[in-house]
Order: sequence, then structure tokens, then C-alpha cells
Amino acid sequence: MAQPAPVLPLENHQSLRERIVNRLRQAIIAGDLPPKTRLMEPELARRLGVSRTPLREAIRHLEAEGLLAAVPRVGTFVTEVSPRDVEDTYAIRGVLEGLAARQAAENPDPAKAERLRAILAELARKTSDYRLYHAAAGRFHEAIFLLSGNQRLQAMYHSLTHQVARFRTLSLAVPQRPKVSFREHRRIAEAILRGRGAEAERLMRAHIEGARAVLRKRITPQEGGLRPRSRPRGKSTARKRG
Repeated sequence: MAQPAPVLPLENHQSLRERIVNRLRQAIIAGDLPPKTRLMEPELARRLGVSRTPLREAIRHLEAEGLLAAVPRVGTFVTEVSPRDVEDTYAIRGVLEGLAARQAAENPDPAKAERLRAILAELARKTSDYRLYHAAAGRFHEAIFLLSGNQRLQAMYHSLTHQVARFRTLSLAVPQRPKVSFREHRRIAEAILRGRGAEAERLMRAHIEGARAVLRKRITPQEGGLRPRSRPRGKSTARKRG
């Protein structure tokens, strides 16, 4: 009797809508589609090489995630990041990630040393480019949730991952922040590997509070939008278009 064909990973079976969602989501998280950007469907469909039907489905999905917002009779825009968004999200992050770090430290999983050290080595190589560092930092935090062994905690964090990734881009874009972040990640990992749960939780909470403090300086309460990054004098402020 013939053996059944193996089940392929889901990513190999992504629908067109899912691929569009991923492409647009990453553009928003990376800041390539900044807050207040209006999505022009005909142009966007042409650039992506897709029809407008799957594009509209993708847009509705991103509206549900809070990354896009439709204004009746006006259009669809990339949502802004408000001070309240930061405060609410980081209050939750502090609790969830602090607990995850504690439980990861208390988990006797023998594989955690190899996993954390590999991610730390990757982070160390990428501190000079915040976009590359951003992706590795996300994997560091995801690894800690996995090492906690707490599936309910992982599910709670998963509901925040896209918003957290967006905030992470904003905080890591600040000069020298990736280097500070790496030092904090290293101390968290060391506490986890030594089995010091209370210390790991304290360090994780301090790390998240540090990121929140950076974001508070970048976001203006008056406008509810991003504070413009300062540019060196004498250099053009025109954005290059590719």
C-alpha cells in the first residue's frame, strides 16, 4: 500500500490574500508605510501584481488587527500610534513577558541554553542595523515564551505580536538603542540560564519599561502621532524613492 504524501508546512500553502497581508503588515511594521498613509487600491494592486479582490480581503484583515483604519467616503489609512496605545500595550507586556522570563528560568528544558545563546550571538552581530536587529529581537522574546512552557501565556502574547513589533521598530530606530537592548537581553538570558526566576522577571520588566520610556519621547501626546526624528543640519530631508 502506497504511503500517504507528507503534509507540507502551512507557509507553503499560503493563499494570495495571506501573502498580501504579510507583505503589507511588514511594510507597516517597518515604517515603509508610515502612519496616516492612505492606501490607493488601484496603485497598490498594480505594484503588488494582484487583483483588487484579494487586496481588499487583505485590507479588511489588517483593519481587524488595528494596523489599518477605513474612513467612510475618504479611504483607508495606516493607523497612528498613540500614547495610550503604548501605555496599554506595555503594561500588558510587562506582566506577560516578566512571567514568561520567570517560568523560562524555572523550566529545566536542557535545550534552552543552546537556543538562547544562538539568538544572543545573532543579536550581537546585528546591533549596527536596527532593522536586522528588530527581527532577531522578536525571535528572542518568542523563544522565552516557548521556553516558559506555558501555552496559555504564549497565546496571550501572540494576540499582541504585530502591535509589539510595530512599537519595537520605533524604539530600536533611536540611535544606540539596539546596543542597549542587546546588553539587557544578555542579562535576561544569563538569569534564565542560571535558573534565577525572580531576577529574570525583574530584568525583563526593566527592559520593557526602558523601551516604553523611549517611545514616550518619540510620541507626542498633543498630536497622538510620531515625533519627527531629528536630522543633521546641512543634509537634505527629501526621502529617496525607490
